[in-house]
Amino acid sequence: MTSLINHVPIKPLPLTSKVAIEREDYQTLVTAAQKYVVQEKQEGKLKKFLKDAKKTIADLKVKIESLVTELSAVKAELDQYKSVRGWLRMANLEQENNLLHSRLHTYEDVISRNNLWSYYSKSREKNATKEDI
Repeated sequence: MTSLINHVPIKPLPLTSKVAIEREDYQTLVTAAQKYVVQEKQEGKLKKFLKDAKKTIADLKVKIESLVTELSAVKAELDQYKSVRGWLRMANLEQENNLLHSRLHTYEDVISRNNLWSYYSKSREKNATKEDI
């Protein structure tokens, strides 16, 4: 716009502080001024949008950091839960195994006391080989 103003020929009017320019040059200056005003308004809007976008980005970064921290805490809690659940499951299995061994010994004692091993000789051999392994 400045270069346009510098190229407009002006003619000083005698006995006044006013100047005259050609109508075509005047129209060119008016059009350039209108475009400049529109451009300034658009630039102001774009600056506001940019400011709002930067604020939104900063807010989202804070939310993301918060969610990452929260996710880490949830993951740690889940890992702890899985660990405790695994130990409890193993304890239950050990308890069940001990109970089954106790019942097996009770049954074997009943079979021995009643001299019934001859009826279970095949299964006794299978159990013996499994225990040997």
